[in-house]
Amino acid sequence: MAVQQLSSEAHKVVVHKFGGSSLATAERFHAVADILLQQPQQSAWVVVSAPGDTTDHLLDLIASAADAANFDTQRQQLSAQLRLLLNRTLSAQTAPQALNSLNNWLAQIPALVQAGQHNEVLATGEKLSALLLSAVLTERGKEAQAIDARDFLRLELQPLGDAQVLWQQSADLLAPLKQAGFNVVTGFIARDTAQNSITLGRNGSDYSATIVGALIKADAVHIWTDVDAIYSADPRKVPSARAYRQVPWPLAIRLAELGNPVLHAKTLNPLAQHPAELIVRSSYEPQQPGCRVSRQSAIEVQFVTDLAEAVLLTLPAHCKVSPQQAAAALQFPVFAAPATQGKQWLVAQKNLDALLQFLGQQQIYPRVSSEQFYAVAWLKPAARQQRQLPLQAAHWLERQQPAHSFQDDELALWLFSPALTANELTELHQLLLPTTVRLNIVVAGTGNVGSEFLSLLAKQQQTYAGQIELRLAGLFNSRQAVFSDQINVTEWQQTLAVAAPYQKQELLDYLTGLPDPKVLVDITPSRSFAEDYAEIVRTGCHLISANKQGVTLPLAQYQQIVAAVAEQQVSWQANTTCGAGLPVQRLLQELQSSGDHIQQISGIFSGTLSWLLCKYDGSAPFSEFVLQAQAEGLTEPDPRDDLSGKDVQRKLLVLARELGLSLDINDITLTPLLPAGLDTLSWDEFWARRHELDQALADTYAKAQAAGKVLRYVATLAVTPQGPKAQVELLTVSPEHPLAAIQACDNVFVIESDWYQANPLVLKGPGAGRQVTAGGIHADLAILARQQIAVAKAARHSQAQAAAWANPRA
Repeated sequence: MAVQQLSSEAHKVVVHKFGGSSLATAERFHAVADILLQQPQQSAWVVVSAPGDTTDHLLDLIASAADAANFDTQRQQLSAQLRLLLNRTLSAQTAPQALNSLNNWLAQIPALVQAGQHNEVLATGEKLSALLLSAVLTERGKEAQAIDARDFLRLELQPLGDAQVLWQQSADLLAPLKQAGFNVVTGFIARDTAQNSITLGRNGSDYSATIVGALIKADAVHIWTDVDAIYSADPRKVPSARAYRQVPWPLAIRLAELGNPVLHAKTLNPLAQHPAELIVRSSYEPQQPGCRVSRQSAIEVQFVTDLAEAVLLTLPAHCKVSPQQAAAALQFPVFAAPATQGKQWLVAQKNLDALLQFLGQQQIYPRVSSEQFYAVAWLKPAARQQRQLPLQAAHWLERQQPAHSFQDDELALWLFSPALTANELTELHQLLLPTTVRLNIVVAGTGNVGSEFLSLLAKQQQTYAGQIELRLAGLFNSRQAVFSDQINVTEWQQTLAVAAPYQKQELLDYLTGLPDPKVLVDITPSRSFAEDYAEIVRTGCHLISANKQGVTLPLAQYQQIVAAVAEQQVSWQANTTCGAGLPVQRLLQELQSSGDHIQQISGIFSGTLSWLLCKYDGSAPFSEFVLQAQAEGLTEPDPRDDLSGKDVQRKLLVLARELGLSLDINDITLTPLLPAGLDTLSWDEFWARRHELDQALADTYAKAQAAGKVLRYVATLAVTPQGPKAQVELLTVSPEHPLAAIQACDNVFVIESDWYQANPLVLKGPGAGRQVTAGGIHADLAILARQQIAVAKAARHSQAQAAAWANPRA
């Protein structure tokens, strides 16, 4: 399955877009090449912006055209800067040819400026980025070519000044340009129907990337920038801003319209009808999963965004132009105040003249406010019950007395005069998005242990009240599911009893939309469900597994899950997969992290077989004791999993992998307690031949008793210089042996290490039973809960620091 998943990823069609900050230096060009070569796809489409501030320098150069001396000075400085970048980026063998191209472009600039062909000049930066990145990839031994987007991208200018993509014409022109390997395309530039060069506006490269994505029917578009997520507010102003890993499409569009610097309204348009994923990622932290713009509208996120030096326009009643049309034509944010039927607009003061000129061309003359405002918008969450203004926030706003307030179901807007300080903005953000910690818990499995876990959860909710809300946000078994964050944990049986069947994709979709932090608790014995762990983790879920199947999957599948856990930066707790509630794995983790080296682990790992071999005294057939253990919930659903020794074998594999050993189940020698052939029969067939098991145990027990010994089923893992050796077998031990002196259900773990050689470390206690296992799962949950509480405390500390350093109101 892991190989199939990797193959599926490798065959996805992906567009990667890198902005100017990601390509500002020679080192950054090589870092971007590293990112591309680490992707599962070894061929892809790449859209690039101009390096660093090149476009700004070109605009300054164009603006200085009237002053010949200044123009020449700026041109020489820019030329030297770009040549230096090229020579530092490329090898001595590759640089000369690329330098010829750059020199040719630079030589044309004076004539182009004089002719008023400014867009041809502005294209220089993007052409250079495409040239450099394709050359770096070629030097790395990959096929790569630079493509000028003007060779295929056609847009038609509209009456209001915006432009529409000519999709079919652009697709037809693009088709013959595609080659194997990396196709590196210039962002920001295109041509109109008259073949003139045009630009797509500020941040137009993002728009170029999604256009290319739609044209090639990409599976995903990755926007690589200098942030690793989309935040609930500007983190430079609000240190406690939340980093979102999922943002629903409708809110992303509204956020872009409000001028969010990460997303832009035009960027989303080409994908409105095309199902490609849009993911914002950090080129400085490529190991981070980034933020996915999701088609799921139920994701509970909300935003606070601000705009300084804003003016309010009141439009005449006959105005037929929408703020979206004005923003598209002018390439800067223009948005309507909520609940004003689109007749009051907000725009930054610096853009007012351009907006008035645009409206004047349409014979529209608005009334403009005489003062400037500091605007704060609250983009509300999707859930209607969370859209009411929190009482504390309402009181805070009453004290601040905003000059204007506007609000509808989706957006609240306040205009302040004077501006809020960073401290005040942080305070308002905190009141609108309180940092009460909530951990959403989804439980898989409602059998003996699952039921006990849910019974204990109600008590744990009370224990942690005031520190973290442990919310039961999902519950399912093999037959039916409840996907809701309104489950009453004391009434879960009734709720689940009337629930509907479900499909795997419904679960994944629900987990994707569930707010972070979230954890799936697997209390099933299902291997097929464990094989879905990687997909579950990729929804952003932490994982707590009492299911041994996940930790003991074939090595390639197991490593796929571990890789997904690392990629998503979540945790995978599985401390009950061996020893139930005994903290053996946690103990091994602590010893290794402290610098100790484990030499051998041995002992009794099955509470079920411990109980059976302690209780069995020959007075009744062994199978009668098996039935009793099954009735008390001490066995696996099929007791032959215990009798075969496979359960112990899996537990030994769990500990081997905890030590970082690359073992598979077949590397562990197994001598089963069950006579050969009985494990492959149906339960009824097995039960008809149970006398074979009874006779075998009776004979072995009689021999052990005659020798004055007892029976114990023992697992041993030795870490030797020649490699690990692991075996599971039935042994006879003397009454004085440490493995003899145990209670029924006890597990015993004997740990020999560099620190514990002469006197091994022994951990002993109940290793089976619904209560101890459920308690062990709750111990894992407690670890995760404490981690989330610590994260929230760190966020509050950052907020307090910001408040302490904030400038007081002028």
